[in-house]
Amino acid sequence: MKKLAVKIIALALAVAMGLVLAACGGSGGGDGAPIKIGVLVPISGSEAYYGVDMNNSYTLAVNQINEAGGVLGRQLELLPVADDGCDALMAAQAAAMITSQDPDFVVGGYCSGATIPALQEFYDSDLVMLISAANSTRITDEGLPQTFMLNSPGTHQVDKLVDLMKNLGVSRVSIIHQGDDYTQNLSDISNEKLPAAGFQIVSTDVMEKGAPDISAIVTSIRNANADLVFWCGYFADGGNAIRQLRQGGFEGYIVCGDGSSSTELIPACGDAGEGVFVLSPPAVEFTVGGEKFEADYTAAFNQPPGAYSTLCYDTIYLLAEGIKNAGSIETDAVRQAIQDIQYKGLSGTIQFAPNRELLLSNFIVLQIQGGKYILYNV
Repeated sequence: MKKLAVKIIALALAVAMGLVLAACGGSGGGDGAPIKIGVLVPISGSEAYYGVDMNNSYTLAVNQINEAGGVLGRQLELLPVADDGCDALMAAQAAAMITSQDPDFVVGGYCSGATIPALQEFYDSDLVMLISAANSTRITDEGLPQTFMLNSPGTHQVDKLVDLMKNLGVSRVSIIHQGDDYTQNLSDISNEKLPAAGFQIVSTDVMEKGAPDISAIVTSIRNANADLVFWCGYFADGGNAIRQLRQGGFEGYIVCGDGSSSTELIPACGDAGEGVFVLSPPAVEFTVGGEKFEADYTAAFNQPPGAYSTLCYDTIYLLAEGIKNAGSIETDAVRQAIQDIQYKGLSGTIQFAPNRELLLSNFIVLQIQGGKYILYNV
């Protein structure tokens, strides 16, 4: 009887310990429960193209990782997309929707103006968030230690712009932004860094989103004798802006920021787009291993990958590597593992500065020629 009592007590302790480990979930102990990942992207509004592409890229990576056995003996699970609509109010509601689903991690973030309002919610919920596309330096200015930005920040982008402008031999620059967190931030960085590099900013104008007529801005730019226009806005308005600049007689160079780095910009511009430059994250057709990724993506979703597909694909693999290195899904352990990581992905080397921005720039310069993008070396 005594031996039976001991066995019963041991069994009870084992069951109790199992319940504790299951409740903790962050022990990485292979309890079989999936590792849940919340997704914050726009799938409605003018930037829905990007949100769908981002979620497709996450899905492809998750499926591949799961087919290879998962992470720490557990499968990854993408939760239903929370649509931020690239809108601050929608983003706050989407963040609450994500946290209500009890995720282990969060990925996403396209529009900076819709990413920043969600960050505090994720911090308060003790969730590591990997931001794949949004890159306003205001994100890292928030100082939230579990928030990592995989896209190069605006400072890297303007450094690439400086290189391009030196290559083109221009000196007088006009800037157009759209007044939101991303485009205003990129304009502010340009107004700080370009004069320090020896260039003169002759005008800075704001184009409201969806504005049909920017003739006053075009006149201002022509009167300022600009050699180059830097369009900081999104591609949804970029085609219209470029067409009106050319129709209004501006003959100088036009350079678009990465918010317009979409193949959709090319038909939106029409003939006016010929020769336009675009500062871009690592486009899949110009990356090592991009051909296989493009084939896998196209087979899975019956459409080609978009501008941020490489970064989003790498986001999931980076997260999996961080969890593996931590040996756990516990927040502090994974956060530290990601802070220390040096991961060679499809988009290049991913390593983080102390403020959790990407350490090494991944920006490339593309140019529209003959109805397609070509890589422009500066």
